[in-house]
Amino acid sequence: MAKDVDPQILYSAVRVTPCFVDHHAASREPTGTGFFVDDTAMGGRKYLVTNRHVLDSNFKMYRGWTLETVRIDGHYQSDRCGGVLNATPQGVRVERPTPVFSHDPSIDLALLPVDSDSEITVLEGMGGFNSSPSSLIATSGHFSSGRVTVGRQVLMPGYPGIGGEAAARPILVAGVIASDPRYAAAIGSRTFPNEVLCHAFSWEGMSGSPVLCQIPKESLTWEDVETLGGQEVVLAGVNAGHITTSGGTAGVLSRIVRADALTSLLEENRESRNSERAPNAEPAA
Repeated sequence: MAKDVDPQILYSAVRVTPCFVDHHAASREPTGTGFFVDDTAMGGRKYLVTNRHVLDSNFKMYRGWTLETVRIDGHYQSDRCGGVLNATPQGVRVERPTPVFSHDPSIDLALLPVDSDSEITVLEGMGGFNSSPSSLIATSGHFSSGRVTVGRQVLMPGYPGIGGEAAARPILVAGVIASDPRYAAAIGSRTFPNEVLCHAFSWEGMSGSPVLCQIPKESLTWEDVETLGGQEVVLAGVNAGHITTSGGTAGVLSRIVRADALTSLLEENRESRNSERAPNAEPAA
């Protein structure tokens, strides 16, 4: 995959800082990672994608906290080579955010609309970030056919916190798909539906990182043959954190929510929005 790695892949990741408040007006601001997807089936509506546990304090351990704002920091990199134009810092704050979660409580994914319908305060730059079309997302067919399979190399750009210090720019972590993605990941008695295990370090703060995978193209053009370009990059999933153990392997195995779960969440959201906009049915005569 090395020949396809470029600054746009690195800067596809953004730092996500939600602000939670409780009824005592206390606040907490954990950090995570996310990335942007343009839903082409919804006219290119832009969403921040991250983990549910990043934006939903009730999903795992913190109860009774309300999501008040979400700050997003990152960079815009317009050219692939990065040798002509610098990566421009960007920052926005989403006021009164309305994240979307799956109807399936086991799926650790969240969508946050970030477009003209959202209330956004620009904090730095023009408030623009690199984003990917939803067509980049791997489908269930990619997994069932073996195009996204065990042993494939993956890349995860994210904002890890290492030694108590947060990365100022995204850091790229490489690894390989370690479990058979056709089946739910399992460790001992623990099963993780809709997830795959990757052999890749995942530090705190990298939850929500995009997981990119290079796979063989399904069909080749003459240009591909002439340029030896028989590979393409797909979004294989979303990093959900590492497997916690008491031994020295902690952090080595990362849990990845399969990309087709993200497609299902986008479809759920489309159906919900369409039903909200649909006119009331006329009563039968």
